[in-house]
Amino acid sequence: MYGKTQENAQISLLNHIETSIQNALLEEVYTTPKPGLVDQYDTGSHTDMDCQLFEKSASAITPYLKQMFFTGLEWNQSPSDLFRAIRKTGIYAEKAMFRATDGVNTHKGAIFTMGILSASAGKMYAEYGYFSISRILQFTSEMTKEVLEREFQRMEKKEPDTYGEKLYREYGERGIRGQAQLGFPVLALTAYPNLSYSRRHGYDLNKSNINTLLCTITKLNDTNVLARSSYNDLKWLKHKALMSLKRGGAFTASGMKQLVEMNQECIWRNISPGGSADILAAAIFLWKLEQLNEEFGHEEKN
Repeated sequence: MYGKTQENAQISLLNHIETSIQNALLEEVYTTPKPGLVDQYDTGSHTDMDCQLFEKSASAITPYLKQMFFTGLEWNQSPSDLFRAIRKTGIYAEKAMFRATDGVNTHKGAIFTMGILSASAGKMYAEYGYFSISRILQFTSEMTKEVLEREFQRMEKKEPDTYGEKLYREYGERGIRGQAQLGFPVLALTAYPNLSYSRRHGYDLNKSNINTLLCTITKLNDTNVLARSSYNDLKWLKHKALMSLKRGGAFTASGMKQLVEMNQECIWRNISPGGSADILAAAIFLWKLEQLNEEFGHEEKN
């Protein structure tokens, strides 16, 4: 495939990537109900954001996440340097988000997670001609491990500037940075397998998303929760998510009742599992990438 044909194929691929990114971000916020999070029923534990604001934010940051995919697609240097390159794009994405939301942080965590995944997906597609989810996740570790380890070492020698740095200094919590270093294990072992199983078996999308979120909550030490609340609240949240899942989660009346009650108590306790929501969006994005293999005639060859 050469010349104009190759150029048209790349344009088509990038358009599909852009649509997949934006739809994954929107599908996460539209998933309803969610505990303590913005959805179509309420604003959860938040007073400064709603669905409409998330829509504006998603539109604002998607072009930058698409650019990160393109950067990976064209990259021919080290994985660490790719991570450094897309972080610069991430700064512009954050600025675009804050302009769109009038200073509200709707997607900062998602920019980090989705940006790394997008760049990794671009690089892996360039190398193999299809989207291997396992390779994409493995390469995220290669991209981030050394760079972020040096950041953790620097954190140990200075006063913390952010909640994330404070949690690391006081409790050793590495948060989403630690997940990235390890290739996002909560995504690889929990969120994506749950979501992809449900999709392959034709289960209701919204209910599948809810249960994927609940499964993620039970496994992730969500630093969004720790920053707003406490370890006791995180322990409570994990327990409630597990109780809902044991009753069937979103697929049963009993599980849904537990979820609705959980949401009300999250609002009262000011708990918001935003890190788990970002992982849900990432799992949806990976699923959409896997579907592009079918559309473009490629198959994973693990």
